[in-house]
Amino acid sequence: MRFLLICFLLFSTLLSAQTLERSFGLEVAPHYNQRRISGTNNITFTQLDRIDSLETGSAGYVLGLSYESRVDRIGYTTGIRYARVGYATLEQESGQQTTFSDRVTGHYLSLPFEINFYQDVSEKDRALFLLGVAGQYHLGTRTRRTSFSDGGETGSEVLADDATYRPVVLSFITGIGYDRKLSSDWAIRFQPTFQFFLNGNLRPDTDILANRNYYQVGLRVVVRRLFI
Repeated sequence: MRFLLICFLLFSTLLSAQTLERSFGLEVAPHYNQRRISGTNNITFTQLDRIDSLETGSAGYVLGLSYESRVDRIGYTTGIRYARVGYATLEQESGQQTTFSDRVTGHYLSLPFEINFYQDVSEKDRALFLLGVAGQYHLGTRTRRTSFSDGGETGSEVLADDATYRPVVLSFITGIGYDRKLSSDWAIRFQPTFQFFLNGNLRPDTDILANRNYYQVGLRVVVRRLFI
């Protein structure tokens, strides 16, 4: 009985010394998109190299709601996010003195799970490192083509798309961050992040020439409402 009482008192002392924190957050993350292109048996290396040389990155963003829980130096983040990703193409000739460029935009609904490792710098400041994964549900992809003539834009249109996209894509997430408590109830976080889609955006069993794994480098800004 005395041993159990000692263990209870010791556990209570250790628990009171820990940092316990939970929060809901609203986050926005502008980012720069790129893609890793890979070919299939239906394409030659020369064709793949030409497609890759004509494509470039594009801007995008993530909006989300998050829930975070922390016990001492470790915790986790989950929630729901909307992600706008994709890529663009350089101007290509389409006829005499006319060119065009495409912008491919993918829309995904993301369910993340991230493990956070914290290091308190002061009573109000802390640094953290994260590792995580996310399931990305494909909402839709659109290709907008812009035409040019004699150096000027002549119009744009949304192209018909008969590609078969993967309904769910997994991604890897990592990043570092700085978190500042503004008061006992509110905090703000600045978090450079990197995310890589582990699967190509198209289904591999369809008649395709090339597949693309999206990845993004961005800055996640999170406003958090703290509670215990």
